[in-house]
Amino acid sequence: MRRELAYAFGLCCLLRAGALTPAKAQSDGAGSSCADLRGQLEEAQQYVHRNNFPRAIQVLRLAFDACPRSSAAGVELTKAYVAAREFREAERTAKKVLEIDADSEAAQFLLAYSYFMQERFAETGNLLRPFLARHPENAGAHKLMGLTLFFYKEYVAAERELSIAHQKDPNDREAFYYLGRVYYTQNNFPPAVQVFSRLIALDPDDYKASDNLALCYEAMGRNREAEAIFKKAQESAKKKNAAYDWAYANLAELLIKQDRAPEAIPFASQALKIGPQSARNNYLLGKALAAKGEPEASVPYFQQAIQLDSNYPEPHYALGQAYQKLHENEKARREFELFEQAKQRLPTKQH
Repeated sequence: MRRELAYAFGLCCLLRAGALTPAKAQSDGAGSSCADLRGQLEEAQQYVHRNNFPRAIQVLRLAFDACPRSSAAGVELTKAYVAAREFREAERTAKKVLEIDADSEAAQFLLAYSYFMQERFAETGNLLRPFLARHPENAGAHKLMGLTLFFYKEYVAAERELSIAHQKDPNDREAFYYLGRVYYTQNNFPPAVQVFSRLIALDPDDYKASDNLALCYEAMGRNREAEAIFKKAQESAKKKNAAYDWAYANLAELLIKQDRAPEAIPFASQALKIGPQSARNNYLLGKALAAKGEPEASVPYFQQAIQLDSNYPEPHYALGQAYQKLHENEKARREFELFEQAKQRLPTKQH
């Protein structure tokens, strides 16, 4: 789940958070050191538009150093750090802005987002609750709170926040997408299907929506449709994000469940080729090989999955089964013990 949430927000949404007009930027400051603030902010904005975030940061840092009482420069510098994924620096700068202007809506939101992207979810929620009480119209904050609650498996509350975010900003497709994810996680498949179908209608190459629609169909027992849409998601991902491995892994898992291991192997192999550091991808290829009757070939993939994520229970169990078939009973016994220990370390499901 963390892997998914790490890319929850579109960059464009952040860059417009607390956007400043040139007039506001020019007047926000003090003394001759701030005389060229407007020009510096406009110069930095040009670098941002070209995705040259290091240069934008350099310009904005100079502007903020020269005019340290300018919340305008501080907010823009915070946004540039966020865009560059330098979240510690974004946090530090947002806090500086709040020392200047404790009521800065943009700085408060960006600080919450910086916490979220550092996986400091408790701090995110603690900041967002009073923020939303003061700024109930902020769609991005409702979205961020919804994602934070989603992480904590507080699905009813997450659904509420994401629904509010979607109502306040119907054009935010990511908020709508994560609302669909909440429905799916709650096993509430009909509204999830509606969400993902609508997203695909808006963009036929929305690979994440297609992948999740296929997951819904699989959960509803509509396996033939699921298989076709997983393949559609793969084709869309080739066009828009070649690093997206989920549609291959998800189809491999579906085929393994249907006792179609030989057909699953190419999809599991492709998932692993795209995401070699994924414990799940290693596990799935090992599982497909084991189900095909090749336990010896499966062992290195299970071992790699465990090395990548020692708290992932299933590879331990699968490796134990492979060792049993290879008549290495002591190794098998040890893996079954590790499987039970890993299960006990899993977070308790919250309702």
